[in-house]
Amino acid sequence: MVYAAILAGGKGTRMGGDLPKQFLPLHGTPILIHTVRQFVTCDAVDRTVICVPAAYIDDTCALLDQCPDLRGKADVIAGGADRTGSLENACDFFLSLRPAEDSDILITHDCVRPFVTHAMILASVEAAQQYGGATAAVPSVDTICVSRDGTVIDSVPDRTELYSVQTPQTFRMKSFCDILRSLTPEEKSRVTDASAVLRLRGLPVALSLGDNANLKITHPSDIPLAEAVLAMRNG
Repeated sequence: MVYAAILAGGKGTRMGGDLPKQFLPLHGTPILIHTVRQFVTCDAVDRTVICVPAAYIDDTCALLDQCPDLRGKADVIAGGADRTGSLENACDFFLSLRPAEDSDILITHDCVRPFVTHAMILASVEAAQQYGGATAAVPSVDTICVSRDGTVIDSVPDRTELYSVQTPQTFRMKSFCDILRSLTPEEKSRVTDASAVLRLRGLPVALSLGDNANLKITHPSDIPLAEAVLAMRNG
């Protein structure tokens, strides 16, 4: 079984406004709907769950019901207080359906990356099957510097070795959920992305197909850019 957990539990404080950014419209359709559609229409994915703020569960269910191609195709549960909490809730939900088998795969994806493609999802699943864990990534096009005090440059890593990490991030589910449950509170505080769960235990995380268009909608200036990407993709 291949399970997908779409993480939509954030409040989007950097976006401003009262509405969480995953519910903001792109060409009249909420970002969340664009993202969910990519997973429920992907033949590789068997079941999808969306982790949203508890106060938005009913609203999310109503949005899905308004889309004939999505109605009844995804479950909606409450996300956690942070990313780690949402990951734990997703694992608990899937494991409540049936015990995990060694071959089961868990895909995790940021809801506010609506331009994920079926090709990225498939590549992520294949890499996780081979290596145990994988993250979508693209080579860095910028020179990256390290500054410990935020004032002067301490070092400049070799750009050819640097990648921008995206989602989906995908794992062998049984191992991932077991490790996640074993983390101490201090370790959980260092989980800035799902792949950190494996990296904290020294386990490999492979790079899988990413795309520069697979942007994460974070700031108000990202909305017109996302609108342009969507218009281009829709022809």
